[in-house]
Amino acid sequence: MAAELDDNRKPVEETRQPTADLLIHSAAELVTVAGASHAPKRGRELGDIGIIRDGAVAVARGRIVAVGTTGEVRAAVHIGPETHVIDASGKTVMPGFVDPHTHLVHMGSREFELGMRLSGRTYLEILQQGGGILNTVAATRRATLAQLVEGARRRLDVMLAHGTTTVEAKSGYGLTTESELRMLRAVQQLAQEHPVRLVSTFMGAHAVPAEDRDDPERFVQRVIDEMIPAVAAEGLAEFCDVFCEEGVFTVDQSRRILEAGKVAGLRPKVHADEIVSFGGAELAAEVGAISADHLVHASQEGIRRMAQTGVVAVLLPATSLFLMSQKFAP
Repeated sequence: MAAELDDNRKPVEETRQPTADLLIHSAAELVTVAGASHAPKRGRELGDIGIIRDGAVAVARGRIVAVGTTGEVRAAVHIGPETHVIDASGKTVMPGFVDPHTHLVHMGSREFELGMRLSGRTYLEILQQGGGILNTVAATRRATLAQLVEGARRRLDVMLAHGTTTVEAKSGYGLTTESELRMLRAVQQLAQEHPVRLVSTFMGAHAVPAEDRDDPERFVQRVIDEMIPAVAAEGLAEFCDVFCEEGVFTVDQSRRILEAGKVAGLRPKVHADEIVSFGGAELAAEVGAISADHLVHASQEGIRRMAQTGVVAVLLPATSLFLMSQKFAP
C-alpha cells in the first residue's frame, strides 16, 4: 500500500525521533501538492503544487512521518542500519496519481466501432444501434466473477506501473442487479488483494438496457427499488453515479436515482453534459454531488452553481479524443 501523508509541509515533530524504514533525500523537486487546508484546491491554488527544493521524505511503518528539505527531515528522524536510503539527486519525487473516474471492470472491446466513428456516426447513434456501452454490457454479463477480477487486475497492474496508486472504479456494464453486484464484488476483492487503493462507485444507471428500451422508466425504478438497496446492503460502494444525458437518463430520472442513493448512504456523482448541454452540471450542484464528470458542454450557469456548492469538476479530455470530437470542456 502507498504510504499515507501525516503532514505534507513540515517534518513531524516528536519528542522521540521515529526510526525511518525509508528515507528519500536530496530530490531536486519534492512535489507535496500541499494546500492551506485538506479541501480541494480551486482557482489560482491549482497552480501551486507545493514544491520543496532539495526535498526529502521519511517513512516509518508504512506511514510518511517527515517531509521537508533534506536537512529538516534528517533532523526529524533516526536513520538506523536497517533504513533503506535512496539518493534522489536530480530527480523529482511526487505522490502517486489518483484516477477519479474509471470503468475498470468490464469485458470485451470496441475496436470495431472505430470505423463507425470514422464514417461520421455519433456516440448516441452508436449506442442506439446496440454499440458503445450496450456492446460492453453483453460481454460483461457473460463473465464470471473470476474473469472480471483477472481482467481488472491486469488493468490495475498497468496503471500502477505508470504511477497510479488510487483508483475510483465504477460498475455500470451489467445493468441487472446480479451483474452489477458481481462487478462491485470484483472491485471489493481487488481492494483486498491489490496494492492500488480502490474506491467503488455504483453506476447501474449507465444506460437503459436493450430489454427495457420500450419502457426506460421501468428500468429506473429497478435501479431505485432493487439495485441501490442491494448494493447498500452489502456495503459495496461509496458513491452512486448516473449518466445524465440526452437519450440516456433525463434530469428528473437522474435526480430520483441520486436521491435514492443518498438515502441509502451513497454519495452522488454525475456523468454530466458529455454529449450535449443537458443540465447535468446544474443537477450536480442541486443534489450536492461530490463531482460532476466530463462537462464538455456544461453551461456557464451550471459551472457557476458547481462553484457555489463546491462540486469538483472532473475533466476527461481523452474521451473527446477517443470520440474524435473537437469539443473540450470549457
